[in-house]
Amino acid sequence: MTGFGDRARRGGWRLGVVSGSAVLVLLLALELVSLVTGLGTRYFASIVAAWLIMPAIVGLRNVLDGGCYFMLISLGILVVVDLA
Repeated sequence: MTGFGDRARRGGWRLGVVSGSAVLVLLLALELVSLVTGLGTRYFASIVAAWLIMPAIVGLRNVLDGGCYFMLISLGILVVVDLA
């Protein structure tokens, strides 16, 4: 019988691949819009929101890996918007 205990050992509850990717894409789009419009607080809030939901998307074992990839993409968005 696979119950909650088995799921917790495997890394906890996770969103599906498609829904998790969609949430991250929406947060990256929000970052892009907030940087273009000059709303730094909304940019910071979207990064904090991404870190808060990251365990549900990639699991507890991969939070730092997923967060680092997300932050690299966020930094790329920041650089491109600043150069434009």
